[in-house]
Amino acid sequence: MTSVRPASSPAARRGRVVAVTAGTALGLGTLVAAPSAAAGTGGTDLTGRVALTAVNTAAPAVTLDTTSVRAGGEVRFTATGFPAGGRLSVKLDDAPLLAQFTVGDGGSVSGRVTIPAATSTGDGHWLRFLATGTSLKSESLTVTAAPPASPTPTPAPTPSRTTAPATDPKVRLTGGNKVTAGGRVSFALSGFAKGQNITVKLDDGAVLGRWNGAVNADGTFTGTVTVPAPTAAGAHWLRVLAPDPATSLRADLTVTSSSPSPGGGSGGSGGSGGASGPGGVGGVTDTNGSGRGSASSGTSTGASPAASATVTGGSRVAAGGKVSFRVTGFPAGRQLTVKLDDSKILGRWTVGSDGSHAGIVTVPPDATKGAHWLRFLAPDPPTSLRADFTVTSEAAASSGSPGGSPSGAAGGVAVPVPAASGAPAAATDDAGAKAEITAGEVQPGGTLHFKVTAFPAGKQVTVKLDDEAILGQWKTDGDGSYEGDVTVPDATSAGAHWLRFLAPDPPTSLKVEFTVNAAAAAGPGTKGSAMTAPGTATQSLVAASHSTVSYATVAWSAAAAAAGGAAGAAATTLMVVRRRTARPAHGA
Repeated sequence: MTSVRPASSPAARRGRVVAVTAGTALGLGTLVAAPSAAAGTGGTDLTGRVALTAVNTAAPAVTLDTTSVRAGGEVRFTATGFPAGGRLSVKLDDAPLLAQFTVGDGGSVSGRVTIPAATSTGDGHWLRFLATGTSLKSESLTVTAAPPASPTPTPAPTPSRTTAPATDPKVRLTGGNKVTAGGRVSFALSGFAKGQNITVKLDDGAVLGRWNGAVNADGTFTGTVTVPAPTAAGAHWLRVLAPDPATSLRADLTVTSSSPSPGGGSGGSGGSGGASGPGGVGGVTDTNGSGRGSASSGTSTGASPAASATVTGGSRVAAGGKVSFRVTGFPAGRQLTVKLDDSKILGRWTVGSDGSHAGIVTVPPDATKGAHWLRFLAPDPPTSLRADFTVTSEAAASSGSPGGSPSGAAGGVAVPVPAASGAPAAATDDAGAKAEITAGEVQPGGTLHFKVTAFPAGKQVTVKLDDEAILGQWKTDGDGSYEGDVTVPDATSAGAHWLRFLAPDPPTSLKVEFTVNAAAAAGPGTKGSAMTAPGTATQSLVAASHSTVSYATVAWSAAAAAAGGAAGAAATTLMVVRRRTARPAHGA
């Protein structure tokens, strides 16, 4: 039996060819059929052809920072035009997967990949960038041989930096649990882990001292901290903190009123610090106490004979004013710490590669009139220099209560800045760098604790306030991390602000926002209090509405008029609501 296949017409054959061609084209890209004006039946024109138009989309692109890399080296890239929020995979020569990244909302992502050390040398390599529905091959990449590694003996296993304590951690106040305001408290720790960092705070607020890698092999450490002179008399405590493993201990103490000083300053022997463990800032000492009356350098312990520290802007300043300084001959690349009177830390910086650094510190508003000094400290080798200066006047204060109290005890008492509070804040970038602060609200003159991770390793981190004033500079460790504190200037206005974290190679810039709250109102007899006659009360509301972004500052103070047995209380309430235009963000 013979089957007969019906003969196909030329138009039918053309239709099948068009269908195959269109199917192939659709596998390569998105096409849209656009029938011509002369289209006939079945979506074809008079000749039987189908018109197809491609939809235009943004083309993906990749840029490499280099086209030549050593085996085991890194290649940085920037990819654009990829699916937003998708997963980008990077392969070498379409084979081993090197890394994966998340594409940003704008369809771009930057990162770096490591070329395997075993990769063959030559110019026949490339990187393949893959995402959902997208595949792009980079330009040709040349791999060169890695330098031969120097033979080194196999190191013996070493214990970790910290060793778990054998007993429960304990803290003991070795000099008793009573101290006058402005006095020193000595303590001893036991049962801690070898190499732990130690932080001591007063009342879980102000940091009194930090010692890095301080705990001895037997789990012990001893140190001394200074209780701030404005601390109110009464019950307080020291909080001792350490990480790895996390440790928190409390030691109660009683602060008594400080005794008035008969003169303008005792001179001292140079800060003892009292730290027995290695690496403690307080462990650098200067027992000579020389250099009194000089605006330049003091003595140096363990440093180069050429080391010097100089007060460059004059040696007389009012309380709350600024003192500029310069150090030379200090250990290059090490942390420089500046203290007031071997007690309060005024700032930390990184010494330059030439062993020098210039900076400015702010004298606390509660600094007493008379002789003072700056202590300049750096490790490796331990360096300690002292430069003297004079505080010419104390911060302005009311002379006493309106009731004519003969004692005037409330007059001139400085209000300590409370610790930062509120929720933490953080910022990250596409490369994984992160900057964070542990609290998001602070008063002018207060301290913010920060931490950066995954920043460029071994590079200088600069922290700016509102992209303007530099609050400090430090050097990251081998994994790109650093943890420290910055002080918000006393003159900072209340409202929204931010810290800018900057580092080079590769350029890194992160912005972390925080809020500055108005300083608490001063107590009776201090600057800023408002008094009225007994039995009266006043309120004032001041508003300025010419700006667009608002914030409120509310301050209040109250006092009872008891002098002479007068009945009633004098109360004054002051509320100020201000508006100001939001500060524009500046570039890093």
